[in-house]
Amino acid sequence: MVLDQLVRFSNFYGSNEELVLAGGGNTSAKDGDVMYIKGSGTRLADITAEGFVRMSREKTAEIFTKVYPAEDKEREALSLADLMAAKLPGQESKRPSVETTLHSLFPHTFVLHLHPSLINGITCAKNGRAVAEELFGDSVLWIEPTKPGYTLAKHCYEMLCEYKEKQGRDADILLLANHGIFIADNTTEGLDEKLFSVMSKIRARIEVEADFEIGEFNGDMAQEMFNEISDAYGEDSVITYEPSTVALSFCESEDAFKKIYLPFNPDQIVYCKPYPVFVEEKGQVAEKVAEYKNANGFLPKIIFVKGCGMYAVDYSEKGSETAAALFNDAMKIACYAENFGGAMPQSEELTDFIVNWEAESYRSKQ
Repeated sequence: MVLDQLVRFSNFYGSNEELVLAGGGNTSAKDGDVMYIKGSGTRLADITAEGFVRMSREKTAEIFTKVYPAEDKEREALSLADLMAAKLPGQESKRPSVETTLHSLFPHTFVLHLHPSLINGITCAKNGRAVAEELFGDSVLWIEPTKPGYTLAKHCYEMLCEYKEKQGRDADILLLANHGIFIADNTTEGLDEKLFSVMSKIRARIEVEADFEIGEFNGDMAQEMFNEISDAYGEDSVITYEPSTVALSFCESEDAFKKIYLPFNPDQIVYCKPYPVFVEEKGQVAEKVAEYKNANGFLPKIIFVKGCGMYAVDYSEKGSETAAALFNDAMKIACYAENFGGAMPQSEELTDFIVNWEAESYRSKQ
């Protein structure tokens, strides 16, 4: 049965931390007039059949024929309402993935969407598009940075139509700048083959990558800064400390820190907040955290301290460890991107949109 296959390959990919972190990525399958799509806030690693939302393919397709307002909030609210209305009876309590409409565009039975750091080393690189064209030719369709949700799906709809007209076939691999990869196929084996092909070709071009071995750090200062951060956030805070070689390299100076200051993709924003904080000396944490909160309306989750490394802060162990894992992923992306002309973070406009986007706010709360 299609749903059983969907559960199996979702668990398989979701259990590989090189491919999926936290609640990242999503999968879908089509069976006649029904599309099964991962529910928002679920994890691929342990999702069951109940974690998927049954959608009407006919009603989902109608979203692309409607005209929505140009204003972001109104457009996203109305398109989300139409997406919710496309759920089949019995699915009322579930919320489909934020990328359901994009999944619906592929005629293939199965669709896999992931954000692996190796692939994002290209999608978040200055020369990413040129390298992708060199490595994959017209077998892969490149999508420039686009606001997520309806805007991204509509843009992909237009690009997929143009691709089919030009190539005479449906595109089955998309590389989305500052986002990740979509792969579509009629078999799960086909998904495996395509993903392996893309990743192996990228891996062959990698010479520079992140070093997560423990580096040389100031142990006494690291403990003092740990205490200072704890005082600034309160006794309920949970701190994950990462004195890796790569983390230490990014906090050597203000210039080094700037390479990872801006976010690379939506997941980084959801789980780490949009911007980390850089601290050079003792006694600066409380002031910098207060300035950050006044400017952004929330506390930072990532703090880099010169000579000490990275601290991820949250009010739960899971939140702290997840933030650390996602920012380690961001450092991997930054290093991989050095192989392709250097890192290209998201624009501030796109970052602000995601910070205030209702759909990602919902996902982060799950």
